Amino acid sequence: ALFQPHLYTRTRDFYKDFAEALSLLDEVILTDIYPARELPIEGVTSHELFIRMNRMNVNKGSVILKNTIVQIARKTDAEIIVTIGAGNIDRSCNEIVEMLKEKHNE
Repeated sequence: ALFQPHLYTRTRDFYKDFAEALSLLDEVILTDIYPARELPIEGVTSHELFIRMNRMNVNKGSVILKNTIVQIARKTDAEIIVTIGAGNIDRSCNEIVEMLKEKHNE
């Protein structure tokens, strides 16, 4: 899954819940937080969410900049990639679909 947290306050308030839910996935790639109308909150980052996931012995994933999603997705052997987020992560979906089609010769 490619997860783009939406809002600093929401990420801060739901760190534990996000970490628990995301830890159920095979692999999670976190992008930078989509701020929408908010300014950054010190200490609230995707990296902190990743650390919390790893405390649950997840150790499967990474934190990337959103503009590198397709390049990172190209490196995975996953046959299914899910994008999750309320920000602008959907803008990468068409490229990801095309990349998967190429990869699987469809």
